[in-house]
Amino acid sequence: MERFKARLVIFGNHQVVGIDYTETFAPVAKMTTMRVFLAVAAAKNWEVPQMDVHNAFLHGDLQEEVYMKLSPGFQVSVSGKVCKLKKSLYGLKQAPRCWFAKLPAALKGYEFQQSYSDYFLFCMNNGNIHLSVLVYVDDLIVTGNGSATIQRFKAYLSACFHMKDLGVLKYFLGVEIARSLDEFYLCQRKYALDIISEVGLLGAKSALVPMKQNHRLALSTSTLLADLESYRRLIG
Repeated sequence: MERFKARLVIFGNHQVVGIDYTETFAPVAKMTTMRVFLAVAAAKNWEVPQMDVHNAFLHGDLQEEVYMKLSPGFQVSVSGKVCKLKKSLYGLKQAPRCWFAKLPAALKGYEFQQSYSDYFLFCMNNGNIHLSVLVYVDDLIVTGNGSATIQRFKAYLSACFHMKDLGVLKYFLGVEIARSLDEFYLCQRKYALDIISEVGLLGAKSALVPMKQNHRLALSTSTLLADLESYRRLIG
């Protein structure tokens, strides 16, 4: 059964840098960190469940003063009124930053420490209790020494945010993940096929290497591509 969502999204195209927002970023862990994270979990035979935060960007608190026109259909007695936002909304440039300001505060309240080598990795060592959390925007993967330890942490997160337990880790950072008794298998086939499908090249012939060896690019006088992001995503 297909599910549909209704969500209030703000138009952020009128926001001005330095006035309506300053920094903008979304928490994305490094690929190297994920590999080390899974290697440790495999070596110690720890569980690796995955969790998702419902409407993550709505949890953030705004530091800037931001106003929004009333949404269509919302009636007020006096015309010309606007909304002063206290919490972030989807569409705001700073929404990802606001969310990531909220999440570390909750994790540090559970005695986690933030890694300096990768700011999206959090570790907690308290006596014989060990937990690690890796963050990708609103997706979290967790590992630790014991099911009871992980379940207590899941309950804590659910008390802080509206969480969804996705079960055993299967997909993270664009990587499909399968697990055997003593190792993890990582594959980016789905990620590659999604990109190829977006640009309509599913029927193209495959090649062993992306480009001929010692290939010299010729000067082109053709018009520039209209969609640079699509091209960069395809070759990146």
